[in-house]
Amino acid sequence: MKTSARALRLGSFVVLGIVLLVALVVFVLSGELLTRREVVLMRFTGSVYGLSVGSPVVFRGVNVGAVKEIGLARNGKGGQIEIPVRAALNQAAALQLAPQETNGVRAIEGLIARGLSARLASQSLLTGQLYVDLDLRPGLVKPNVTGTTSDLPDIPTVPSTLQAFQSQLEGIDLKAAFQDVAAIAQTGRQLLQDPQLKTTLTNLAKLSTELQTLAQSVQREVKPLSGAARATLAQVGTAANALTLAGERVTQAGESVTQVAQRLSTTLAPDAPLLQSFQHTADELSRTAQSLRHTAGNDSELVQNINRAASDVARAARQLGDLADLLQRQPDALLRGRAAAP
Repeated sequence: MKTSARALRLGSFVVLGIVLLVALVVFVLSGELLTRREVVLMRFTGSVYGLSVGSPVVFRGVNVGAVKEIGLARNGKGGQIEIPVRAALNQAAALQLAPQETNGVRAIEGLIARGLSARLASQSLLTGQLYVDLDLRPGLVKPNVTGTTSDLPDIPTVPSTLQAFQSQLEGIDLKAAFQDVAAIAQTGRQLLQDPQLKTTLTNLAKLSTELQTLAQSVQREVKPLSGAARATLAQVGTAANALTLAGERVTQAGESVTQVAQRLSTTLAPDAPLLQSFQHTADELSRTAQSLRHTAGNDSELVQNINRAASDVARAARQLGDLADLLQRQPDALLRGRAAAP
């Protein structure tokens, strides 16, 4: 009885552990299972040693997929061996890179048109593992043209840095380069053994000594000249200061003249009050002179009245003169009247 209960408890623990393990696996893989993938094709012509199924596919450091299949194929036109690599890319990442598209395949094709390409890169120098590096390289690659057709988006490939370096090394004729280096070394040895070179080196040593002596002489001669030059520069500086001060004074005088001219221009302007007063006074004087000319004319009434008054005064003066003569002859004429003429 006790054994059956113990076996039941043990069986329950085992079943519970299996259930928990299954739940954990489902929880871990749920993100992978629910993530939609788009399969793409990449054709590499060089070695892919170090690349394996499950290797990451990275776009500028961000993991966007993984390698699913690595195979071998032959190009139908040139017979070139190719290594087709199929990878599953995250559809959400593709749509983020091409937000104007709603379909993952069209988004990837649009990125290919913009220069999307694949290149192998090293994960670790110690292990030699590789991964696929995706990036936009417009103008660097062209779409793959092969004799086979595929319904998958075909991402162009470019050689890795190491492959490009190896191809450059393969294009170099090392034998000819070593021969050129040997010829240069032989020419250098012949040049060093040439007696003329030794003579030239000796002459150069002498010339160096003479130049050093000349430099010392020039240095001794330059010291006094430098003192005189400094004095001259000081005088030039003083003269420049004086010219600057004079220029400032001339500038100030010019500003004063400008201000006076502005004031005169303002004062003598046609609409200035002073000129308007002068014009008004001149008009009044002109009218007064015209009135005087009109009043003092020969045919004016005032002149005629004055003439009549003058005639009357002259006539009265003559009468007074006659009266005076009469009183002188006859002093009692005022009392008796004028006497009869004899």
